[in-house]
Amino acid sequence: MRAPHYLVGIFGGLLLAGTTSALSFDKGELVKAAIIEKISRFIDWPQQPGTAFSLCVIGEHPQLPVLRTYYESTTIAERPVAIRVLKRDEALAGCQVVLLAQKDASDLANYRARAERDHGLLIAEGSELAKNGVHVAFYSDMNKLRLEVNRKALEASGLKASFRLLEVAKVVD
Repeated sequence: MRAPHYLVGIFGGLLLAGTTSALSFDKGELVKAAIIEKISRFIDWPQQPGTAFSLCVIGEHPQLPVLRTYYESTTIAERPVAIRVLKRDEALAGCQVVLLAQKDASDLANYRARAERDHGLLIAEGSELAKNGVHVAFYSDMNKLRLEVNRKALEASGLKASFRLLEVAKVVD
């Protein structure tokens, strides 16, 4: 999966993995981990306490190993990234980003209600997911990375997307 030049320009390059262990992962999986970081940099959150930036996944997310490796020494908003694994019905409190897997899409209304209460950003891979309530969805289309943003759902969670993110994404209210 190759990112369009305008995304690379805005996001400042997608692949930043510097550890040799990260190189053992598929390049596409590293891009997926990187895009989560880059999207996060273009979101404004309400002030949240805590020393770490929490990236949460539900259960044993298929991308968990690459996320742990990629974010091992990464910071977002000048805070170290902590990967948290949540139980399916656990509150999203303290999660800045919640990465949903395909299996979580069937319970999207529940995750969206919790994200609204706890100000979490819902990100998922797949087209049409933003129309169904995910805040930001990304997917590959003809070897190009595409982004969709559901601005109404995002704002209902107390979050705001930078105009820079909105100008490269398809907005699907």
